[in-house]
Amino acid sequence: MENEKKKYTFKDIAWRDLLIIPIIGVIFYALTIAAYIGPILFGYYKIDSNLIFVATITQALAYTIGIGAFYLFHLKVMPSRLRAGFAYIKKYWLRLSITYIIALILIYTYEYMTQFLPKHLQYSETANELELNKMFEVPAFLPVAFLLIVIVGPIVEEIVFRHILIGELGKKFNFIAMSIVSVFLFAFIHVTDAKSPFEFGPYLILSIILVFTYIKSGRNLGSTIALHIANNFVSFVISVISIYA
Repeated sequence: MENEKKKYTFKDIAWRDLLIIPIIGVIFYALTIAAYIGPILFGYYKIDSNLIFVATITQALAYTIGIGAFYLFHLKVMPSRLRAGFAYIKKYWLRLSITYIIALILIYTYEYMTQFLPKHLQYSETANELELNKMFEVPAFLPVAFLLIVIVGPIVEEIVFRHILIGELGKKFNFIAMSIVSVFLFAFIHVTDAKSPFEFGPYLILSIILVFTYIKSGRNLGSTIALHIANNFVSFVISVISIYA
């Protein structure tokens, strides 16, 4: 509560944290280029079949390095932040579990209701889900896909959309205003290839739940990382079972 009443200045914003975004972007593209140029230099041109694998592993590596950079940026305080995060999860695990169940109910109810839309507006799976499903087509990709989808992906997204947008930029641009920006921006990046405008709905619901949890926890990043990982873990397991069962 004291943090909400505190008068922040631009100096209070950890501007270095914004470097995480270009760091991840530069590393991702550099690794991707290297992954394609290397085989060509050695006379191996059949890279199309490895496209998904290259994209998955380079993104996972870029995200991992980005998380490492974030840790180094806060090296002195990170141990105490990690303890606070785990302590919150341990204390409020039931609240987080109920919140996750509510999110699932809302998302599945929304998706059920889309069945009554005109045919051209319906969808069986979102474009984002269809793209992710390509990672599951080759069993050898699964460990890297798990790392990206369940572990590093949620951590990076929470650092960017909750910690940076709300926790840091919210200090000067208003926490509520930046929460709204976070809600819509998070949902938008997951539907850039959507075929139906209603694909926006499930991600909007999840985004609202994550932002609500972040604010409710006093901007404890561990709370939303745990919730996001749980959501992606369940989705990962369901996808694997549906494909290989």
